[in-house]
Amino acid sequence: MRKSANLFLLFFVIVLSGCRQKPDPVIIKLDETLKLKNTYESYFKDRMTVLKRVLSDQKDPDQIYKLNKRLAEEYMSYSMDSTTKYLFANETIARKAGDLYKKAETDLCLAEEYAMSGYHIEASEILHRYSTITIPPSLKKHYFEDWHALSGELMAYASNGSIYNEKLSDRDMYRDSLLAMTDSLSFDWLNLKREAAESSNDINTARGYAKEMINISTGNSHDYAKACYFYSLYFTGRDQSGKRLEWLARSAIADVLCATKDYAALNDIAKVLFENGDIDRAFRYAADNCMQDALFFNGKLRPWQISQFFPRIEKAYELKSRKQDNVMHAFFFILTLMLVLLAFMFANIYNRKKVLERTNLKLKALNSQFQEANKVKQEYIALFLGILSENINTTRQYKNHVLKYLRRGNDKYLVDEIEALPSIDDDIRRFYEMFDKTFINLYPNFVEKFNGLLADGESVAPKNGEILTPELRIFALIKLGITDSSKIASLLHYSANTIYNYRAKIKNRSKGDRDKFENDVKAID
Repeated sequence: MRKSANLFLLFFVIVLSGCRQKPDPVIIKLDETLKLKNTYESYFKDRMTVLKRVLSDQKDPDQIYKLNKRLAEEYMSYSMDSTTKYLFANETIARKAGDLYKKAETDLCLAEEYAMSGYHIEASEILHRYSTITIPPSLKKHYFEDWHALSGELMAYASNGSIYNEKLSDRDMYRDSLLAMTDSLSFDWLNLKREAAESSNDINTARGYAKEMINISTGNSHDYAKACYFYSLYFTGRDQSGKRLEWLARSAIADVLCATKDYAALNDIAKVLFENGDIDRAFRYAADNCMQDALFFNGKLRPWQISQFFPRIEKAYELKSRKQDNVMHAFFFILTLMLVLLAFMFANIYNRKKVLERTNLKLKALNSQFQEANKVKQEYIALFLGILSENINTTRQYKNHVLKYLRRGNDKYLVDEIEALPSIDDDIRRFYEMFDKTFINLYPNFVEKFNGLLADGESVAPKNGEILTPELRIFALIKLGITDSSKIASLLHYSANTIYNYRAKIKNRSKGDRDKFENDVKAID
């Protein structure tokens, strides 16, 4: 049994060790943050509700335009539908007012959103339209930023080398133009320099710019999330997987805190964890967060990106789940078997306990009987010795008395004296009295309990100063273990027939089974 228990424990440890993997502390923090995802999202919604309430109270088109623009900027990484809704509203305001600046600004915001969301054709149409329209100088930088972003997206998803090189050239050209328009050491300037270093395969320099971006970013902001993501890109190889995972997690945590739905960090984390064998967490991140958020945002890019790796994770997760199910079924089978064995063992122990209890009760009963027998033996030995000693003394005295008369030749006086002796009945009566006293001393409740065995109105009561009646005396001897009628008759100086009749008469008056009556008498304590 002990060997089976050890095998069971070994199996249990193997199952647990196979099912549990200790994650990195940063992943634990990410898990905790994701649990509060709805809370952070509610904070964002509350802030948007305040802005919308302010918007609903406005009558001035300029104020409405500004609030629409503010709402579009807030929704830009949360919901494409909401972003375009407020931008389209501003487009209507600009068209009605004939304000070309507001129209251009709104279109460029739309192009930015389209470019980053995977709607590349829509973004390209807007930007090409403005290639023949004079753009206000203050919007020139925004225009180049849109072309730079679109070129980078088209380059990343180019279907052949020539398109890739063309878009790479366009991106580098717009980046050079933007560097001349951007304040040195600003977040955007550092990002452009990072990109330039990356294009030149100068990874150490690119990592340095990304680190500077982190340093000047407000903690857990959109910029901080972007900077951490870019910084993670420069930790490659399995030996640097931990560092990459750490900065991706920092980026993902910032995305959650900012209620961002259009993100890349958590997608990459899911892929890294999958490669590291943490299939459960990878599937949970991809299925419960990445895919749902991408569909909620309603862009084209993220769902497409996720669909490239999600089927592999899903397949691996299903395979692992089946294996775990098989292991758990085996575990429960063994557990059930162990429980059956334990139940059998406990039943066996219980039965043995019951046997021991019965044996102990029998031993106690025997011990009680032995003690009672010893007590009876001691009492009657004392009685026997007393009677025997008295008889010896009486015999010795009578012998001397008879010899004295015979030596004197007074045999006539001896005959007269013998004839004048008391009747033998007196001796028998004294024997009864001595026996009764000794017996009642041993069993003071015998008469009461004996009558309890008889039917109502059939009790036996001593009369005329008797301690025991003849019937009680007979059954007292039976209680002491003397059951033979002839022996009882000899001891009590009755005929055997008289003893038989007394026994039959009393048993006929018993309350219960007459055949068990004498055993019940023996059981009286």
